[in-house]
Parts: sequence; C-alpha cells; structure tokens
Amino acid sequence: MVAQIRTPPLRLLRAFCVAARHSSFKDAAERLSLTPSAVSHQVKELEEQLGVTLFQRRTRSVVLTPAGRQLLEDLEPALDALSTAIERTRNTSGARRQLTVVMPPFFASELFAPRLPDFHAHHPGIDIQVDTHDPRPGQHSGFTDVSIVLAGTPPADGDIEAVRLLPLRLVAAASPKVASSMAGKLNARAFDGQTLIMHRSFRSDVWDLWLNQVGLDLRRIRNVVEFDNMVAVTRAAERDGGIALVPAIVCQPWFERGALVHIEGFDLQGDEAYYLVARRGDFERSEVRALVAWSIEQFQVPA
Repeated sequence: MVAQIRTPPLRLLRAFCVAARHSSFKDAAERLSLTPSAVSHQVKELEEQLGVTLFQRRTRSVVLTPAGRQLLEDLEPALDALSTAIERTRNTSGARRQLTVVMPPFFASELFAPRLPDFHAHHPGIDIQVDTHDPRPGQHSGFTDVSIVLAGTPPADGDIEAVRLLPLRLVAAASPKVASSMAGKLNARAFDGQTLIMHRSFRSDVWDLWLNQVGLDLRRIRNVVEFDNMVAVTRAAERDGGIALVPAIVCQPWFERGALVHIEGFDLQGDEAYYLVARRGDFERSEVRALVAWSIEQFQVPA
C-alpha cells in the first residue's frame, strides 16, 4: 500500500511564503496580523511535516535554504493559481462577495459610511465589513482585503500597491459660540484664554509645525486637552469645549450643518495623505477593483 501524502494546511504555506519574501518572521507577522512567535511556530510545523529545513535562522533575519528556495519557487505560482480559481468560481457562481476594509474611525463615520449606499447601488453583490481602528502608517494587515491609511509617503513594500486618495489639511475648528468669541482676531492672540483640543495620535512634529506657523504661545492658552480619537476631539469642540485642530475634508459634514465653524487663517497643509492600500494579488480581484474605482471617484483629490 502506498502511503498517503498529507498536504500541509494552507495557513502554514502562506506563512512560509510571506516570511520567505521578506526574509523576516517579524515582517511576516505584521502582514499576517500574527506575532513573530506564531509565524516561527507555523514555519517550524511546516518544516516538521515536510522533513526539511526551510530557513537558516539568524539574529535579525531568516535566509532560505536551497530546499526553501525551491519550495518558494514551486509554491507561489500554485497559490496564485488557487486564488485565481477561487475568484473565478465566485464570479461565475453568483455568490455574494465580501470585502474586509480597515480604516481610521473618523474617516469611516464621516466619509465612508455616508457614501456606502452609492457603492451598494452600483455593486449590490458585494458585502463590506469595516474594521475601525487606526492602521499603522503605511501598514496593511494580511487578514484585511483593503486598508485606508494615513501616511507621509506611499508604502514602499513591493507586495503592496497604494492609491493616493486625499491630502491631510488641518484646520482650526470650534463651536459657533466659541468661534464668535474669536471674531475679528486673525492672529495668535485669538487663542488667548482658550482651550486647545488635540488629537494624541498626530505626529508631534505636526503640532510643532502648526504652533510655529500660527505663532501660538502655549503659555497664553487656558488649558490643553488631549484625546486619543478624532470623534472625541470633534464632540468636545462641538460642545463649546475649545478650539480643535481637525482634518478639513473629514470634518466637512460638521461645517456644512453648522455644528462646527472653520476658523479661517490657521490652516496647515502637511505632507500626509490618505492612501488606499492592498496586496498586489488582491488588486486583481473584481470586488477590490470595484472598491478602488469607487474610492477614487468619491475621495481622490489631485496632488
């Protein structure tokens, strides 16, 4: 009787391929939303099942052995073919397709969610699962189809494609009541005795750049309040809590309904922008292409 060959689980093969491409369990872990230890264990399990050593472990990297290089060369086309076959079957079966998208919470609530009916009107067969947290700049999770990230430059990873959507322009905003108390003051003295509301996740150099540009002396500020999310920042400003530095495009709905007032003369045009990012292979999927084309139409601002 011929012994049956057991095919290793797809999760082990995927972990091996990602680690091999980046010569790092740590980098593979970031892309697969795992810990480096979990990736290491999965690769070790694969090696035990195959009975070969796939990597030479070094202090800061891993290097493919000859057996590992051969496996990667043979395996990548097979995994690509598997993804293509699954995609083709989905498209011909009429089955509903699902996209998982991660994006900053305020982008999701103020820009993405209000426009979703338009997307579903054009693509009724695509379901969307939105995960609202702030992805690391330029990072894309291995278990997410698409990420919308805020970054100074597009991701440099060769496995990732990025589409620039809109730049980050920060503006000073306050409730109508607080804004009226600043009327006629077009210099830094407009902030005297006011409370400044800050978003903690902004880079420190963004705050320094804005403070220097405005010429604001923090000693003349009554209080400084920091929040870790933009929803809290805008809610505090809306309820007469002080003056906030907020993204102009994301807060546009608040300006239009009069909940916040854009205080002219204190804008900051930084080097950051929102990017839509996904793995190169995922860009070939019809549902990802549909979301990319729709996002460009809805959000892209020419550089």
